[in-house]
Amino acid sequence: MASWNELFADEKYRELTPETAVYRFCSMVEAAFEERPLKIWDLGCGAGRHTLALARLGHDVYATDAAPRAVDLTKQRLAEFNLSADVRLADMADCPPRPSYFHGAVSWNVLHHNRIAAIREAVSHIYDSLIPGGMLMVTLKSDKADFAGQGTEIEPGTFIHDIGDESGVPHHYFNEDGVRDLFSGWEFMVLAEQVIAHLERPDRFWEYTPFPFTNWGVVVRKPL
Repeated sequence: MASWNELFADEKYRELTPETAVYRFCSMVEAAFEERPLKIWDLGCGAGRHTLALARLGHDVYATDAAPRAVDLTKQRLAEFNLSADVRLADMADCPPRPSYFHGAVSWNVLHHNRIAAIREAVSHIYDSLIPGGMLMVTLKSDKADFAGQGTEIEPGTFIHDIGDESGVPHHYFNEDGVRDLFSGWEFMVLAEQVIAHLERPDRFWEYTPFPFTNWGVVVRKPL
């Protein structure tokens, strides 16, 4: 069974290029608030690509990850580029409380790697940590994704796969009702299902395909 700390020892899990969507999300938050710098939380920062991107934009970034190696990598990269951020070791559902503090939060390909109770706890914690009008952008696994329903189902919608580098890591797959239920009480600004169908699947294609897998893209706002 792989742990994220072990996975981050592999270069392919140390992505350097930020997602374009993160810059677009940051522009949304910048347009909503006049205050500068903005306070933005990168939850599940991994090797730090979005932490660095947000810090380069001049914002006050708080980054957390449950993997010690990810925290170390993010700190090293910040130092390498003479950037600053508050980087801490913390599980997604058990982060240091910062009530009504952040203007925005980003969690890219992170929240679905858990049981649904822990995912709900993390979303509740993010909600409490945002100021009124604060925004959250997340990606979540869709139940139309290639590996949905495969492996050992440990609870409804949550599977432990037995193939690939992430074997042993929980994956929760969401349908639309599940996404809407997860963010009940939030205001939806974007709800998009990005469907990628891999029609040809050679052996271990998931290790080299340059294309993403089917995900939900979500931007929600804490009501004013």
